Amino acid sequence: MKPLAWIALLGMTSALTIASCNNDQNPAQQYGNTIVQPLKSAKKLDATVNVLEVKKSIQEFYAANGRYPADLNELSTFNGITLKSDQFDYDPAAGNLTEKR
Repeated sequence: MKPLAWIALLGMTSALTIASCNNDQNPAQQYGNTIVQPLKSAKKLDATVNVLEVKKSIQEFYAANGRYPADLNELSTFNGITLKSDQFDYDPAAGNLTEKR
């Protein structure tokens, strides 16, 4: 083959490769989405379960002590749950917990 034919063939192959990477029908991209989506869903469910677990622990603390915990560290000491306080907003006056987004 002549060098010009090789360049043309390489150019067409590159163009087709790039075009297929941007297509939603790309099998590799679809497979990646199929793998990643359940992981994202599981993380979201885990965060929801974690919030519910912490809220339940706050109510248990209140039942045992007649007051809400002063902070989430006190709740951790009470029931042994490891909490990341940067994930939650906590109001100790009302015992309200919300997840930071």
